[in-house]
Amino acid sequence: MFTVKNDALLLLLLTCLGVVVQADNAFAGCFSILPSATTKVTGTFTSATACDQACQSNKHSFYQKSSQSCFCTDKYPSEGYFQYGTANTCSDPTYYDARITHTSFSWSPQCYSTAPGGVTFSTLTGPDTCLKNCGASLGAVFYVSSANGNYQCGCGQPTSFGSTTQCGPGTYFYYYHSAAQASQGLSRKRRLEEARRRAVPAYCPRGLTACQVGETNGAYECIDTLSELEACGGCLYGALGSNNSTVGQDCTTMPAVMGGVTCENGQCVAYKCKSGFELVDQRCVESKSFKSRKRW
Repeated sequence: MFTVKNDALLLLLLTCLGVVVQADNAFAGCFSILPSATTKVTGTFTSATACDQACQSNKHSFYQKSSQSCFCTDKYPSEGYFQYGTANTCSDPTYYDARITHTSFSWSPQCYSTAPGGVTFSTLTGPDTCLKNCGASLGAVFYVSSANGNYQCGCGQPTSFGSTTQCGPGTYFYYYHSAAQASQGLSRKRRLEEARRRAVPAYCPRGLTACQVGETNGAYECIDTLSELEACGGCLYGALGSNNSTVGQDCTTMPAVMGGVTCENGQCVAYKCKSGFELVDQRCVESKSFKSRKRW
């Protein structure tokens, strides 16, 4: 066991022990299941960090390495599904690498086998809540109690640390602020910025728009309006929660042959037109000869 005498020494030790994980995108454990109210992000992801960047409108991101899938949510799984593993390397590739998307804390890239000294713990709902509660402190520690299965959190600068170990149930995650961050009130500023950002409802992961489905009030689907063929450039029936949104175009209504039109960067782009139409600037326009025949 080693004892920490001052904040500067602690930060120096953390730097020497391993690569310091930057604030935001903070590792929060591996889980065998996803929490409730989870949205899957379209596409393939090669890292938990890339997944975290796609979930900036949510509190947590969950990345499954085996399927290269990304999920966004404001929830956190119950304690019984907490598993062993560290950032980018869960003990089973089917487990989910959980990240806290917004925090001014940095995670020290290891966990500890015993409770850091000088910290008093209390029960709460998860690491995201722990870091918020400890926002004005230099340090935060959370763990899943092996005795009762509850999430436990302690705020403050630990006076000592035990030996490092693989992260998992019963191990201690340590997050820290630099002395400058705490003294300059950065954590408070970040919390205010986050509160303002979340005051605007976020119905879909970043990059997707909550488009209303028909005239049904409140029903919506998450759409990438930059590439969606039937809602190219915007929602056909308006965006949920917005009275002033761009109306998109249904590219399938263009006089192009089947498979001859795409949506690229929010614009319908034709490549092959139906009989009686010709391709002009990537759009299908009625040919002059076809117009003449119609007059007769």
